[in-house]
Amino acid sequence: MNRIIIALLGALCAGGIAATRDAGHLERSRIEDPLLALGGAISSMALMRAGGVAPILAATATGLIGGLSVRWIKGARDYHGAPIYAGAFVGITSALVLPSFWWVLLAGVVTGFIWSLSRDAWVGIGGKMGTMALISTFAVSLVARSVHQRGPGAHPLEAHSILLAAFLVGGVAAPVTHYLSHQRGWGAVLGSSVPTAAFSLVMALLPASSLPHGNVLSYLWYGSSFVGMTTPERVARSFWAIALTGLLFTWLALRFGPVLSGMGGTAGVVALVSVFTMRGIQSLSRLKRT
Repeated sequence: MNRIIIALLGALCAGGIAATRDAGHLERSRIEDPLLALGGAISSMALMRAGGVAPILAATATGLIGGLSVRWIKGARDYHGAPIYAGAFVGITSALVLPSFWWVLLAGVVTGFIWSLSRDAWVGIGGKMGTMALISTFAVSLVARSVHQRGPGAHPLEAHSILLAAFLVGGVAAPVTHYLSHQRGWGAVLGSSVPTAAFSLVMALLPASSLPHGNVLSYLWYGSSFVGMTTPERVARSFWAIALTGLLFTWLALRFGPVLSGMGGTAGVVALVSVFTMRGIQSLSRLKRT
């Protein structure tokens, strides 16, 4: 059954990618992008590993600071917030995956270079930043393993006892982010990081006895918010499509996410697959009508 589901999702996702013809091209590297991504990685890693801040809150707090900074600092550009946020995803890689912070910093720089070179690809598709973070983290982890410096791996999240709450969170986070990012004009970084940071802070402050799986719900809000970054031009009937894609993200994250548990950017890849799958479904629907 799993193989059938994977094959079906793969076909729909491939259809969505095929429908996204403006894949872009390699751009010239901007020197500031790797530096900004490195800064994002340092910030979220310091908050998580040294400050004891929950991973999702560490990443979104970094994204929030970065998103506000580029608006307030003279000479900064709005697009500078994206590599900071992408680097923040790298920074929350578990110490059980990459124990040494040097490997995390290297992955942050690599993420910045990838972002800089491919920033014109799939513009407006949610999950792109996280995907770049995961590619970098995974590649660096392979190098670390080759020199026996990779950790044993993180434990997967457990959410079977809170499935209803999980799907509720995933179905709400995506349209909330979409609304703030595009209808309110906050931009993708702030539209994702502000509500996610607020939600994660509430989850962190609640006693574990009242909500033992708050970290799982924070992760699902965080990842579903990447779906909400998708621009209205990318999906028909954007509000409902984004909400349904958030539910699809939740199912995929719970079903397949544990495979790469502990690596920064995992939620972004799942979000990207979810968005392309929805685009594939909508493309197939249009073909049937014609």
